Amino acid sequence: MVNETNLHPDRIKEILEELGYKLVDRGRYWQSNAAFRNGDNATALQIWKNSGVWRDFVSQSAPLPFSKLLETHLGTNSKTILGKYFTDDYVSAPKEATQDDRLTMEKIYEESLLEDLFPHYSFYKRKGISDPVLKFLKGGLATKGQMYQRFVFPIYNEYGQIHGFSGRDMSTRENVPKWKHLGRKTKWIYPYYVEGDKGFAVQQAIEKHRSVIIVESIGDLLNLLEHGFYNVLVSFGLDISPKLLCHLNSLDVDRIIVSLNNDSDKSTNRGARASVKNYLKLLNHFDFEQLSICLPMKNDFGEMKGEDFVFWSSKCENSVKDNAQSILSFAQKMVESKDLPVSLAKNIKILRSHVT
Repeated sequence: MVNETNLHPDRIKEILEELGYKLVDRGRYWQSNAAFRNGDNATALQIWKNSGVWRDFVSQSAPLPFSKLLETHLGTNSKTILGKYFTDDYVSAPKEATQDDRLTMEKIYEESLLEDLFPHYSFYKRKGISDPVLKFLKGGLATKGQMYQRFVFPIYNEYGQIHGFSGRDMSTRENVPKWKHLGRKTKWIYPYYVEGDKGFAVQQAIEKHRSVIIVESIGDLLNLLEHGFYNVLVSFGLDISPKLLCHLNSLDVDRIIVSLNNDSDKSTNRGARASVKNYLKLLNHFDFEQLSICLPMKNDFGEMKGEDFVFWSSKCENSVKDNAQSILSFAQKMVESKDLPVSLAKNIKILRSHVT
């Protein structure tokens, strides 16, 4: 990790202790309480001595520069206020990043990369997705680079930085994956941090409805947005990541609706099975009354039309207990077919206690 401020480790230590961080020496890094939120967990933060780069294990944040810790703690990005911590007396030569450091640091992409995305929306317009939705997500066609001939969506983190891209193939090439991701998708909370013409639409919708819909891909998200459902987060696959789970825990919601793909036309409905597994995982962290599964009416939300959304929305309003009865029956079949990990199967008892 390159020390962006070039501060000497002694100065980093001095600043942290001055601000109330109780440092425990772990060799190349310190462990500390999260003083910026008045936390008393002595191992909440990991702070590297040679750079001040830090990460918050409670919120599962990506590694961030030392200046961001000061901004968070002081509640400002004022150069005048922050500047007093960066005096010449303590500046040392920058150090080369070690291999271990590079493995820890998440890549951040320049915002200017979006200028290379061409606003060619015809593919999604044929699917009924309007320009405002695509512009809100800042998507565009890549005409070069690793995402060549893909419609690309930038993925933002909580600090307004791009820490990944997800691209849908627009070509007719054979044996090419439909979706390609750049970055660590297990760290993505999408599109929660997208800010566009509609403002923080997803955050506002979640707060307004006090609920979250979890879907499998950006394709599902697009059609839900088009039909007015903004309280949506994408799992980017069949499993809710630890990062997403942590984020859900931080939200003040009454209901979490798991809505992965409905592969009912296949011999194995992978989406339904994955939804049940995620539901049982969520039972470790949320009350029974907060959880439900409501699969799309078609294979996925991208295939649904207006009347399908009306019926689906009505179905989602079914009582939690009725929903849980179906989940219990499905989960028991998964146990019989040995398709449910023991760690999740034990939660069937919790589910049964509410249904019977």
